[in-house]
Amino acid sequence: MLQRVATPLRRAVQNASFAGSSIPTRVLGLLVTHRTPGKLGWNTASTPRNMHGSIQLLRPMSSSAVQHDVVRRRRRKRTVNNLDPKRLNIRDIVDLNGPRQPGVSFGAAGIMLDYFCTKTPFPPNSRGFFYYHSRPGLPAGAGEIRFRGVDSLSAYCQSSADELFANGRDILDNTGHKPWRMHMLQLYSAGRYDPIRRLLLSQGLVDATRDLATAQRLSVVDLKNIGISTILDTTSDAFVMQLPIKRLSLAFIHDECITPASDVAYNLHWKDRHETIRGSDARWREYYGSAVVRFELKKAETNDMFYRVKEGEVVLVLRILELLDPAGPDEVPFRLPEGGDLAQGTSPSFYWFMPLDRARNQGIITPSSLKVLEDLYLGDSASTETTATKTPS
Repeated sequence: MLQRVATPLRRAVQNASFAGSSIPTRVLGLLVTHRTPGKLGWNTASTPRNMHGSIQLLRPMSSSAVQHDVVRRRRRKRTVNNLDPKRLNIRDIVDLNGPRQPGVSFGAAGIMLDYFCTKTPFPPNSRGFFYYHSRPGLPAGAGEIRFRGVDSLSAYCQSSADELFANGRDILDNTGHKPWRMHMLQLYSAGRYDPIRRLLLSQGLVDATRDLATAQRLSVVDLKNIGISTILDTTSDAFVMQLPIKRLSLAFIHDECITPASDVAYNLHWKDRHETIRGSDARWREYYGSAVVRFELKKAETNDMFYRVKEGEVVLVLRILELLDPAGPDEVPFRLPEGGDLAQGTSPSFYWFMPLDRARNQGIITPSSLKVLEDLYLGDSASTETTATKTPS
């Protein structure tokens, strides 16, 4: 907020503005602003930078600079020539505010982007960098394009692109719990995303060998409606889902193949068991909200742990790592046991599970992914660390 300026000085500033001339530098040097902590206007995926109250001098700007900025905002030109987070430039910042489907040019060609659906615009103050997000060692088809929102005030104060990116936060999807993204499976399955694919190739973020391998892998699967599916780059990845849920639809990327989206589980929920409820007389309460979960292998410890599973048999389970909406309607918070708990099936008396042969038939596990899960949860290297809470990256 601007400080109240002395009346003669304020009159001089107004006169200079009405005269159409730039404000003298010595006048601007006396104007100050207070910078106060506050939340940015979008849902974001990482911890925001601390902003302490401070007084800063406004930078002098020439009338030509002001006019140029006005023209640029009026045109709302959105052009992306770089998706490499290590080669950022201030000119790579784009503003997605306004239209329901903003048009963005990736390289020479433009496309219309969706936030959640065609009737939902991007969150307010969605101004920042598009960038390629990937993890090393994953098979062809993994990876995604994200949007890192930046602090508009810092951008105005001419912070470097690297600083803005480091202090920015990925905008979240409509649930507010996971990053908005365009997955590589979307980019390769829909022709309208070809400009992004070509830009990735031109920058060397995806090489020709990986590009060809991804296209070949996708040529043998049906990726209908892949854009609205939850895609796991590995079976062991943590992901966010709603509880309770009637159908859990997932797509998997394996070393051997890509499994298109299909319903892998039904009627999943989680209910507080009696010993986990504090301050409530209810025998159990059903949790409604988002949760971080992941697939694990589990050896049945008793005959009644899973329905009709013998003690010692290994099955696929779904572990709940974190409750993202823990506040209950009765104002008693839901609490997971230490190390999380397993999702429950139709009956609260049994945990949900899937036999390994059925998981193979459905494409949830393959030889490579089964080996990873065995090492994590059954091998000698398995430890209590594997059950620690892990928010999706």
